[in-house]
Amino acid sequence: MKAAAEFWMIKERGETDTHTACRIFDELPPVGLEELLGTWEGSEFRTGHPLDGVLKKLNWYGKAFHDAENVDPLLFRGLNGDIFAVDPVPIMDLRKLIKAEGGKARMRQVAHRGKASAAMVYDNLPIIDHFRKVDNQVLMGMMDRKGDKEPYFFVLEKVETVSEA
Repeated sequence: MKAAAEFWMIKERGETDTHTACRIFDELPPVGLEELLGTWEGSEFRTGHPLDGVLKKLNWYGKAFHDAENVDPLLFRGLNGDIFAVDPVPIMDLRKLIKAEGGKARMRQVAHRGKASAAMVYDNLPIIDHFRKVDNQVLMGMMDRKGDKEPYFFVLEKVETVSEA
């Protein structure tokens, strides 16, 4: 089965195991840095990881890639519907959300699991999010956090911006 088709089948079903998620990730094509630019809405790709469900409970919205040096790694939706960037350090330390000023991560091409692909490197955390392309509008993400036994997986879907007249 092709990796993208299996990805969608699992996404619809709701959960898989880490081994299968890793295999699908490895089979998907790499992503170029320019393909990351823009805002992406996120969702989980559940594998039984301890972080499964955590971001959803916090109203995680996604990520915004402004340029190679400025990425908002965590966007959340407020109770009023506004989307805002959050400093990822307090979340990983299990403290309250703190709005972020400016990007808290960078984009780089990183070789991981046998392929060089776009990645997001956090400025102040030992975390790299690696990306592979499901299609032109959807990415599979793998969070590689130092010390974790298994990666955390997520999905990013490109948010189309409407140009103003």
